[in-house]
Amino acid sequence: MKRVALLAFLALPCSVFAQSLTDQINAVSAAQDQNEAAARQAWAAQQAELRHQEQAQAARAQQARRQAEAVAAARRAKLEAREAKDEAYADKLRELDLQSRELDLQAKKTDVSRENDIIDSTLKQKDAAADLTRSQADANRNVSQGAKVLMEKNGAKAELEGQAAVKKESGWFH
Repeated sequence: MKRVALLAFLALPCSVFAQSLTDQINAVSAAQDQNEAAARQAWAAQQAELRHQEQAQAARAQQARRQAEAVAAARRAKLEAREAKDEAYADKLRELDLQSRELDLQAKKTDVSRENDIIDSTLKQKDAAADLTRSQADANRNVSQGAKVLMEKNGAKAELEGQAAVKKESGWFH
């Protein structure tokens, strides 16, 4: 019995010691579980914060991309408008050039027509001058022939008168 009592006496602190060790292990385990839970919560919070930052960064990047696209679209629209304006201006220049060429061609045709008219007029003037010269020559010829005829008639008359005077003087009654 003494042995049982001794064993009981010795077992008492062991059981107390064992219970205390179990409590300590349980307490350490509970503290570890709390630490792990706190670490998991901190890690989850950190991950949530990282996701939030990544989402915010993605949103900023997407916003920047949209702004860049809007700027690029505005630039393209401005460039297209400028190109359209330049093309319209070039079309007007080509049209004006064509009109100018057409006017030059019409002016040349008119000049050629006028030159033909001037040539015709000059030819008509020369023909008229030649006709005038011919008319004057004809008139001078006619005057000359008329004077010749007159002179011949006057000469014939004078001859007749001279013959009559000669006859008169050579006659009997003189």
